[in-house]
Amino acid sequence: MTKKTHFWSPLTQKLSKRQFLSAASAVAASIGIGGCSDASDAEDVWDVIIVGGGTAGLPAAIFAGQRNAKVLIVEAAPVIGGTLFLSTGQMSAAGTKLQKSKGITEDSPQSHYDDVMKISGNTADPDILRLATENAAEAFDWLTDNGFEVYDHHPVTGTTHEPYSHARYAWHKEGGMGILALFEEKLEPLIASGAVTIKTSTEVSDLIQDDGGQVVGVSTVDADGKTDKFMGKNVVLTSGGYASNAEMFEELEGAPDYSDVSYPYSQGAGITLGTSVGGYVRYGENHLPLFGAILGDEDYPSPMVAVARHFPGDRPPWEIIVDAKGKRFLQEDILSHAAYEEALAEQPGEECWMVWDHEIHTKAPKLISGGFMGMMDPDDVAEAFSQGYHNFFKADSVEELAEKMGVDADGLSSTVSEYNIAQASGKDALGRTHMPLSIEKGPYYGIRTQSWFLTTFAGIAVNKDLQVIKQDGTPIGGLYAAGELLGTGATSGRAICGGMLVTPAITFGKLLGERILEFDV
Repeated sequence: MTKKTHFWSPLTQKLSKRQFLSAASAVAASIGIGGCSDASDAEDVWDVIIVGGGTAGLPAAIFAGQRNAKVLIVEAAPVIGGTLFLSTGQMSAAGTKLQKSKGITEDSPQSHYDDVMKISGNTADPDILRLATENAAEAFDWLTDNGFEVYDHHPVTGTTHEPYSHARYAWHKEGGMGILALFEEKLEPLIASGAVTIKTSTEVSDLIQDDGGQVVGVSTVDADGKTDKFMGKNVVLTSGGYASNAEMFEELEGAPDYSDVSYPYSQGAGITLGTSVGGYVRYGENHLPLFGAILGDEDYPSPMVAVARHFPGDRPPWEIIVDAKGKRFLQEDILSHAAYEEALAEQPGEECWMVWDHEIHTKAPKLISGGFMGMMDPDDVAEAFSQGYHNFFKADSVEELAEKMGVDADGLSSTVSEYNIAQASGKDALGRTHMPLSIEKGPYYGIRTQSWFLTTFAGIAVNKDLQVIKQDGTPIGGLYAAGELLGTGATSGRAICGGMLVTPAITFGKLLGERILEFDV
């Protein structure tokens, strides 16, 4: 095996905009997506100015352009696509043509709405969720009518998170890139005709308001520092979330952003713009971490080098999971991602440790797997434990392992003893039933896992017409928002509801594109 200084060396450097876009641009070029035409004369008045060319902004441009609106997309990145470069493209919609083709005829938008409310504990926004579920099927059918291909066994009720009552959950075989390719195909003739213009590598620095507070344009700055102003009858903010802005993340969600795995341009620009003209942010209280990140260093947000495959439905647990006191805090074989996430959210620092022994190490199914961007291979994992790399621990005794991990040694020692008694008797105080082996044959192994996030829960507040609103509910004239900018907490509440980020983003973008000119009358 080739000697390495650290097995994660390519990943311990934070994923910069340049690094990500060099890869993204290569992928984009293969399907014809890239920097597009200049934005004509700044004296022109656009029917629609869209800030952010991603999951919501692109369908907004497509449907507005097809109605002969004059559309300008301003995109901070050198390429359009946004988080579709990272997305699995998971969608959910009730009453679709796909469902009917599979004999699923009893599903409805009301059932979809009810399911999300049940899964989220009624924490999703009722108005925004209603708008999403009632219009999702039409958006999904538009995709499938235009060649959107899902897996043969789809739709399904769910995967690892809480399932739906009906099979309405489906995604493209090529993930977000499949969606992006479809969007690009639809944009191409609109760009050629001049209906849609795209200005990339350009950030919107300010929203322009008239004396009455109506938003009437945007100020921009491009990669060369050149400033411009573009006037518009309507401005639509679709610039995504803030998962790559650690300061904003902690301010809005009340917890540090430990992992660095998100789209580099997810900087919260739409929140900054929307609040600058009187809008406000909500649903940060719906913060809920994902479970199982193994991080590369303590310089948070840190690159994620691997994922602990903890979900019992995929891999029943052989190890135990403990907190900083060395105590177990959840039933490790519970068939609920939400239970894991809720338990992790209660832990200081949103961290925990997985512990096992040598016999489990040799006999159990693989716990640690690579994920985003390749991450780790089997040789990497073996080297990590043998060399004692960050967050990988190995020791001859439970007490020594605890010391290396930084958890309470007495607590871990008593926890392991209690677990071994439960394993021998088949009766566990936390209700766990899958206990194949005891933990008593050294050497002992442990890993520290942390929370991680791909999306963000807080978002700019809008009304049922997707108009950005002030705290008193008054709409800000000429300003709309859609996509992750509304916050995962609006469409999923304090939960992870399958397909309820990509689908609402496309749905709301489509709705705005179809209706935006009507708002002018």
